[in-house]
Parts: sequence; structure tokens; C-alpha cells
Amino acid sequence: MASKLQIGQLLVQKGLIDEDQLAHAIGEQKRTGLQLGKIVTRLGFVSEEQMTAVLGEQLQANEHKRIGELLVEKNYITVEQRDRALEEQKKTGLKLGKMLMQLGFMTEERLIEILSAQLEIPFVSLGDLFIPQEILQLLPEEFCRSYKVIPLAIRGKILTLAMHDPSNQRTLDHIRFKVQMEIEPVMASEKEISETINRAYAGSSSGEAVRELVRLTEGEDLQTINKDDEKAKEEQLSDEEGQQVVKLVNSIIQDAIARKSSDIHLEPQETFLKLRYRIDGDLMVLPPIPARLMPQVLSRVKLLSRMDIAEKRRPLDGRFTVIARGKEVDLRVSSFPVSLRKRGVVEKIVMRILDPTAGQIDLDKMGLRAAVFKELDYTIHLPNGILLVTGPTGSGKSTTLYASIRRILDNTINITTMEDPVEMNIEGVNQGQINNAAGFTFANGIRAILRQDPDVIMIGEMRDRETANMAIESALTGHLVFSTLHTNDAAGAFPRLLEMGLEPFLVATAIKGVLAQRLVRKICQHCKEEDNVDPGLRRELGIPPDVKFFHGKGCNKCDTTGYRGRVGIFEFLMPSEEVRNLILKRASGDEIKRVCLAQGMSTLRMDGMDKARAGITTLEQILGASERDEAATMMG
Repeated sequence: MASKLQIGQLLVQKGLIDEDQLAHAIGEQKRTGLQLGKIVTRLGFVSEEQMTAVLGEQLQANEHKRIGELLVEKNYITVEQRDRALEEQKKTGLKLGKMLMQLGFMTEERLIEILSAQLEIPFVSLGDLFIPQEILQLLPEEFCRSYKVIPLAIRGKILTLAMHDPSNQRTLDHIRFKVQMEIEPVMASEKEISETINRAYAGSSSGEAVRELVRLTEGEDLQTINKDDEKAKEEQLSDEEGQQVVKLVNSIIQDAIARKSSDIHLEPQETFLKLRYRIDGDLMVLPPIPARLMPQVLSRVKLLSRMDIAEKRRPLDGRFTVIARGKEVDLRVSSFPVSLRKRGVVEKIVMRILDPTAGQIDLDKMGLRAAVFKELDYTIHLPNGILLVTGPTGSGKSTTLYASIRRILDNTINITTMEDPVEMNIEGVNQGQINNAAGFTFANGIRAILRQDPDVIMIGEMRDRETANMAIESALTGHLVFSTLHTNDAAGAFPRLLEMGLEPFLVATAIKGVLAQRLVRKICQHCKEEDNVDPGLRRELGIPPDVKFFHGKGCNKCDTTGYRGRVGIFEFLMPSEEVRNLILKRASGDEIKRVCLAQGMSTLRMDGMDKARAGITTLEQILGASERDEAATMMG
């Protein structure tokens, strides 16, 4: 391993400095904390060009030889893995570390740990580190994203900078010139840098744009509006205001994506345009948009969505794509005419954000308890049958199906889907987009897919008898079918299919498993504290006094909500022989559920209570304010 002294001795060996200069530089290094290379250049002992050449030579040796040897010595990789990586490196030109990661021999975290020691650059875990705005303003967001860096702190005239590749002298020189400060690099994983950029820069742009719009309209009385006067004002927007409208719409979209919102709501009111984001299932209110800019903001969104701007009296649909944080994000847009007392008919607009990376969660990281995961994993690897995922809209059904497809995906099977819409593209999967206007319905799509020699078929939703019949026919002829259904629990899926007019013996034979799920909000770990549960509720639910529950008191990390992120709660039903007999008898969902409970099935409520006891979510999220009266009976 190259130490500070070894680097200094290398400079001495090359005749660039003498022993006295080395001793002086090491003393300065202890006093300032700067790297030895920076000290010798600041003292004028060597030029920056000479230092860069020496470091480059040292880094190259480390990369090609010493790092590989060190990884072998520490048993992180085998000699065979190192040799294979070196062989592949010759073909691709990638760095050895990248090659090891690409081949699956080394995790990024372990590699960074080794590189940090080799380069003598500290490794930091960014986590949920708070970075003040005055530091973030030193480097623009897109610059940080492009160079995979983020500023962390300032000490005097030294900027601490988290970097994915601190050996890149060109990047360091560029940033040093840009901020006119010395740079003290630290290492961080590429993933953590990206996540920190998303979090740190989120929320600033749209807030500033709204404040600027308020400044442009200050002095107006927004509480009393005359429609004719207001219309005249709206037609007289200045060029500056028009530019601000474009900036505002762009900022709102970028901000919503950064906050991981699923929807953006633009809701006209008499005196302002209400702006809300749906985050983790709940709507969050943002600063309102001045009323005089309402038509221009709504028109701008319709223009982006290729809607008819002149048509305001009937619902319209559209979509567009934006580049946000280095990736393409689709937005599905819907307008709906609403009537206001003073304004007449205006349009409410909702933009659904279809982030292609938002739902990329592995099946084993979704919060499934071990027994449920084992049964579900068995079901998705069956050669035929139907797996149903049930739950209300927004409960994460599509995310679960995508995760299941990714888990079984390989080059030996043909997977084809029919979706409305295609929310996430998966490489290697043939994904079809339903188009009812063109006659491409779910039922027609299945007929076409069966001529495509599929092994696995995913149907976005079983909406009608024809689609369900075709799905069962596919399952009984040797295909594995994934689909969704809107029911309250797993047992309710069977009566629902029978209500569609399907034959009981077909349902009992074809359905191999039903996964019911919900999404509940996770407690913010930054403000988590013990919750005081009402003793009466404890008695009602049969919860001992010593069982602890938690909640979030609210902080700046969670926008004072006490929650951050969501987690699934699940129940999985694999029909036993007794359950199949009940289906043949057209038994109710409650009868089927009682038998499954007796056979050991864990319900949604049970899974939720376990997660509440574990401090993952709150008791309130599991019970729901409107469900507490029936909580005791639903505990099963």
C-alpha cells in the first residue's frame, strides 16, 4: 500500500525533492491536514504538472497491479477472478475496479474501501447528510451530476468535495478553477452521490420560481376578482412573465420528480391555482400560483402534452417526456373541466409521473416475510397457471409484477406483456401497449400473444369476462400468466372471478396463487420516537403494555410529516385442496379466508402489525382512522 511517506520517497527517488523538503512537507501536512501532494506543490518544491505525472504513474501502477494483488491478499477476489478481469480489461479498456464490478466479483462499496486506502483519500458514507444551500450554490446541479461530484463543506478556503473518482486530476482542476478554492476530495459511491444530488437539490428550483412569480404580481388584489378585468390582465402578461411561466412549469415537473412524487395536481381555485404533489400516497400542498397566471400555466402543460388548447369543456388526455436528472421520464396528463362560481368552467390538470426507475425494486427487497417470499418465488417459477396480485389503485401491484418478471427473466424464456400503459420498460421483455381505439384490447391481445410462442404472459388487469377467460385458457394450455385484480384481500379474488361468469372448476384449477398487498408509509428514521398508544386501543387489539410502537415527530428531512418512503404489507394465498373444494361450491370470500387462516395464512393486518412492532411503520397507518372500530375482528 502506498503511504504518504512512500509517495514522498518516490518524489525523492525521482530527484524532484530532497530529504529536507520531504521532512518540511510532512510537518506542514500534519499541521494543515492537506494531502502531501498538495503540500509540496503549494510550497513550490514541484510543479503541478510534475506532481500530476507522478500521481498518474502511481495510480496506474496501483490500478493494474497493486489493487489487484491487494484484493487477492485480502481474499476479496481469487487469483482466477483477478486474471479474468485483467484479460477482459484489455478488451474493454475499463479500469480494473469497474471491470471487477461488471463481472460481479466485487461490490462498489468494497472496491471504494480498497481504493480509499490505496489513494489515501477518506471514504465517506453520505447517507442523509444535510448540505447547506450556500455550499450547494457553488456548483450547479447538472455539473455535479455530469462529473459525479457534490460539495459537502467549506473550511477556510478549502472545499471538501465528494467524488466517485478522485484520481481524475482534470475534474479536480476544473472544479478548483470554477470555485477558486483548494479542493479536498473524499470518496463516495456513485449511487450515494446520485441520491444525495437528488435529495439536496430537490425543492429549491420550484420554490424560487413561485416566489419570482409572486414578486411579478405583487400589488394585485387576488381576493376580489372580476372575470372581465382578470381576463384583460391575463392577456397582458409581459414577456418576462411569459418566460417565468415556462420556467415555473419546468421547475414544478423537475421538483416533483426529485421528490419522488407519483402525481402533480394543478387545481384551479377562485383566487389562485393550487399546486399539490402526491408523495408516498398522500397529497402535499405547495405554494400557490397567482390567479392571473393560471390560464398560462394550464395552457403550457396542455401544449407540452399535445392537447387541444382551445378545447376546455371536455376531458382530454395527453403525454410527454422530459429529461430529469439524467434520465427520461414520461408524464401522462389528464384534464378535467370543473366549474367555479366566478370563473366559470376551467380545467383541473393531473400529471402522472411514470418514472422508469422508481419501481425497480427486487422481489426480495420488497418487505415480504420469509414464508410469503418462499411461496411467491415458488409460484412465479411454475411452468403454468395464474398468479394474481390484488389491491386498490396505487397499492404497488405493477411494481410487484415487474419485480417478479425481472426475477425469472433469462434468455431461455419468452415473456410478453399487455399493459395500459407500459409504465416501465424491461430489457428482454416484449411489452405491448393496449390501444382500445385501434382495437388492441386485452382479450384481442391475448389471442395475438398465443401465436407468438410465449412462456410467460403478463396482463395488466383482468377487467372483464372475456379477458379472464382467455387468461385461464392460456394457463391451462401450458403458459404462466401474471395479472392484477381489484379486490380487498386474497380470498376475495375467487368470488370476484366467479362474478365475472367464469366456471368454478376453471378458476380452481388455473389459479396457483393470489398475493394481496397495500402500501403504508414508513416512519422517518431521523425523527423516530416511541409512540404513546391509548390503553383502551391496546386492550381492544389484545396488545400487551410492554409492546412498543413508534412514530415520527416531524423534521426537515420528512417535510415535518413524520414519514419518509413506503413499504408493502402482504398476504399470500396458495389454494389448498380444501380451498379448491370451496371454490367449486362457490363459497364466499369470508369462508375461504377462515379456512386459509386455520391453515396458517398471515393476513394483511397481521403483516402490518409485525411491521408496526418492528418500528417500520406506525400503528395508525396499519389500522387507519376509519377502521379502528373493526380492528379487533380484523386481527384474525
